[in-house]
Amino acid sequence: MRITWTSGVQIEHKNIKVIFDSKRSCVDGLAFFITHGHSDHSAAFRIRKAKKYSSRETLDIISNFGLKLENCTPIRSKEKVRIDDVEVIPHNSGHVLGSFEYEVEAPEGTVLFTGDFNTETTKTMRPAEPVQCDVLILEATFGSPSFVFPSIEEISREMVRWAEKMIRSGRTPTFLTDPLGNAQEIIGIFNDHEIPVVTHRSVTRISKVYESYGHKLEYFDASSSEAEEIKRQGGYVYIAPKNTRISNPKFEAALVSGWALWRRGTGFPLSDHADFPRLIRFVEECMPKIVLTCHGGRFNEVLARYIERKLHIRAYPIDLIPTRLCKSEVSNSK
Repeated sequence: MRITWTSGVQIEHKNIKVIFDSKRSCVDGLAFFITHGHSDHSAAFRIRKAKKYSSRETLDIISNFGLKLENCTPIRSKEKVRIDDVEVIPHNSGHVLGSFEYEVEAPEGTVLFTGDFNTETTKTMRPAEPVQCDVLILEATFGSPSFVFPSIEEISREMVRWAEKMIRSGRTPTFLTDPLGNAQEIIGIFNDHEIPVVTHRSVTRISKVYESYGHKLEYFDASSSEAEEIKRQGGYVYIAPKNTRISNPKFEAALVSGWALWRRGTGFPLSDHADFPRLIRFVEECMPKIVLTCHGGRFNEVLARYIERKLHIRAYPIDLIPTRLCKSEVSNSK
């Protein structure tokens, strides 16, 4: 088995090549597996003729973005996809609705590709599942020791406290975040406190998909008549995508993202990714022989060095060198 990085994770066994979360729409492979619906992980949906696999939820989310889907097969958690003598098994990754991590089993050994993942229970997701493996391909989005998130309960209290303060001052608390994942968590937080929620159309579209899978979310699309009445009354929160330009001077904006830890100004580090301590704990639970870091930019190297130094497990960025797995023994391809 050979593992390489070419704008996505490629795993090859004999004449079989499967690709995970390709970042390009012009990559050749026998099968493509997509972990979730965020745009930086789902470019493979644009490869029309390729065979593609993801959760049904992810397909519904991508359809809501207006993309026409072809040659896509929905799969369920624990449902094995067999390609000759290679098996790919999806597991819940705890990131967003329908997100998977993928276990790859071949005669040489087992690989686990996490994609983006979260090990905490949230209002909409169960924690990611550790899988014992020979090679762990680990996301490093927050792969620096400086990223230690407060508990979800603590962040929620701070968000509500700030929102109530803004409302009392006659302003509209505006949370800028990802329309998929964090937005639905924020809706849930304010539903619990019975504070009305108004949503940008992008947040509304994704929230409707969550509702179709049984998630109870109460919100009003910004263009609806109900939202207009709420706006006249005041006392509500507004949720919009991170890149939304806020022109209303009465709107007070706050970023909701793990990156809020590094942001100047108002922000809340609610994240659908694992922070640094949880990344390390996940490695310990998976018990790999080698860890390949990815999706973290400069943090790929930071996280890999820490794993080697503290856990004594061979680790390096996945794009550094190809990796070979031979009869459950890991060796570097030169």
